[in-house]
Amino acid sequence: MRSNCRNVTCLTYTALLLTMIFSMGEPMPITHSDHLGVDFVTFLLELVENPPDTDVEEQISDLVLNLVISYNLQFTNTAENTVVKALARISVAKTFTEKILLLLNREEDPVRIFDHQPAPPHSVLKLFVDIFTNERTSTLFYTNDTKVLIDIIVRQLTDLSPGDTRRQQYLELCRVVMRNSSYGDHQHRRDDICKCFTLIFCEESEKSVSDQQLVRNISNEFPQFFKK
Repeated sequence: MRSNCRNVTCLTYTALLLTMIFSMGEPMPITHSDHLGVDFVTFLLELVENPPDTDVEEQISDLVLNLVISYNLQFTNTAENTVVKALARISVAKTFTEKILLLLNREEDPVRIFDHQPAPPHSVLKLFVDIFTNERTSTLFYTNDTKVLIDIIVRQLTDLSPGDTRRQQYLELCRVVMRNSSYGDHQHRRDDICKCFTLIFCEESEKSVSDQQLVRNISNEFPQFFKK
């Protein structure tokens, strides 16, 4: 890809093929890390922000974004996450952040290609959790974008049912946003988040137990937001 970065046809088919491979969420062989490491992901992020001028149909940015999203599925440890390490290298990722925020708002998982079990986590939601788990990469989002993200979190915590694995992911996202962003400066939708937490905590279903524990942990970690 790097040797043919202006060849749209090559970029298109390579991005599609790699996205399908990584969409399974399985770790790649360690021998591939030299070729598909931080430099490679940094190159992909640059393509998302600045696609080649030969891309007359304006599709490369989205295709490469999908590749980055699918590539991120294989990492379970944020400290060893190659995508997070690449994002930590850059200071501006406006196109990248806008596009993934739009996908999350639409509840789209663009790399859910194969209907296999066990299914990988929601790729876009996982990416957000990974980004905000790292204090450096969380700064890539402007304050207004973070507020939109919180709006999405509140909506999902309101709508998702006990036992839905996505609810726990959104709770975890809520926690890392509070931990690693400037949430304390604006406390956007704090009262609504409190209401969501109260409703979850009052549920009587056994399916709610893990979510209730997470709500308790978040409330204890941030008493300045929830115990006034």
